[in-house]
Amino acid sequence: MSCRGGEFSNFAAALRRGSLYALVLSVCLAAASPTPGFTSEPPKRVLFVNPGFADKGFWKAVSETMEAAATALGFELTIVSGDRKWPLMVSRGLAALNDLKPDYAILVNEHQQVPQLMEAAEADGIKTILLLNGLTADQEARMNGPRQTLSNWLGTITPDNEIAGYEMAQSLLTAGGALGLDKDGLSILTLAGDFKTPASIVRLQGLDRALQEFRPLSEARRITVNWSERQAYERTKIFLKTSRVDGIWAANDPIAIGAIKASREAGKEPGRDIVVTGLNWSREAVDLVRDGKMTLTHGGHFLAGAWVIVLLYDYENGKDFAEISSHLSFPMSSIHAGNADAYVDAFGDGDWSKINFKHFSRAENPSLKKYPFNLTALLSSRRVD
Repeated sequence: MSCRGGEFSNFAAALRRGSLYALVLSVCLAAASPTPGFTSEPPKRVLFVNPGFADKGFWKAVSETMEAAATALGFELTIVSGDRKWPLMVSRGLAALNDLKPDYAILVNEHQQVPQLMEAAEADGIKTILLLNGLTADQEARMNGPRQTLSNWLGTITPDNEIAGYEMAQSLLTAGGALGLDKDGLSILTLAGDFKTPASIVRLQGLDRALQEFRPLSEARRITVNWSERQAYERTKIFLKTSRVDGIWAANDPIAIGAIKASREAGKEPGRDIVVTGLNWSREAVDLVRDGKMTLTHGGHFLAGAWVIVLLYDYENGKDFAEISSHLSFPMSSIHAGNADAYVDAFGDGDWSKINFKHFSRAENPSLKKYPFNLTALLSSRRVD
């Protein structure tokens, strides 16, 4: 497969000139022959401005599922990455919008910085869709919602982060009780990613709801670790020198893994002396769940990379997702001891090309009333060669 002509040539030239695209991952996927569902016209061009890293972590997984879906559904995809620094995300995103002039731009409201990218896309007639982190209520009020002030802003697709945060806390209480750690209540350390990103804020709201509902559960301290395994390790290690907790609520799997390392150094073995929960469905965390070292890993939201391509496929084929809602939410699910083996058997190798993405399309399946973006449908959609 190859990239299409002029626009990408300009983009590659900018790379050679040493512009702000340094360290950018660019992946162009164009089908060698027309994909069923599209006409013989050139494939639509999609730009994803990834706020994270191209080569590691959660946002790499988002990009990989997006690439698999784009290949299967006939889009040409380019990805630029912000290396978890929002100024880089904005500068690289603005430059890519200007150079590539894609048909669609997939954007993320990292640190609430996406409006300037949306406005730049609007000025060039580029349709946009927000992924994983939508606008805050104040930001949305200023823009009057999708397809209003910004007529090319199609909408938003986000996971249900609130239920994830809630169920993660609930799992700590259940697992801690089974180990007898809750005799005087269950005290937890909260390791948040940040206090600014919308997904993080809503995830913490779920935790807060659990703290209100489950009185044996109490929070010893809440700190931010910038989504970093290393910072989680360092700050947990310092905390455990002077304080005792029975559980750790970690905003993602790398944070949980850093906390587990610090706990062990403090003489507290996860799954015996302390309970830990995380989020991301990372393979390392799934293995820790299988070994009883983590209560669960919540998530599946990295598949939003694929789901957003399904929405664009349907939009191109006359099935606008706004018929359901311009703000789509999909459920997150937990991988726990009861389903971890089934998940690993199906997708443990990270080969997302096994997924039949048309299984999720309302254009291909007119009887679907809503999008089946969930773990059960994912497991049943696997191609069997």
